[in-house]
Amino acid sequence: MNNTLIESLNNELKRLENFSEIIGTAIVDRNGLLISSRLPRDIDDRKLGALSATMYEAIETATSSLEDNEIKNLTVEYQDYQLIIMEIDNNTILVGMLAQDVNLGLLFIEIEESIKNIKNLRHK
Repeated sequence: MNNTLIESLNNELKRLENFSEIIGTAIVDRNGLLISSRLPRDIDDRKLGALSATMYEAIETATSSLEDNEIKNLTVEYQDYQLIIMEIDNNTILVGMLAQDVNLGLLFIEIEESIKNIKNLRHK
């Protein structure tokens, strides 16, 4: 990936940081390799990326026999935060660390907008 694209992806992740409920974000390929990260320094972003890709793949496998198996998102609640994982395209996912008491409805709109922007950046 070229530096201009990486910078543009980082800028899109920075945009999401304007929402106080978003602790950090990352773009990860489906193999768990980190593409771009704006996660807090105390989080091992490579491990979180690998974990997120593994969880997303596992839920896809688990739901593959269901009639309507299109996953919109995967949300995992931890003690201090929530983790949301959403597909960008067949090769990448967006990972977001959110505050525990977040209003997900409003953030979904912003995250979906970012996903649309990221798709446009990657297909230029």
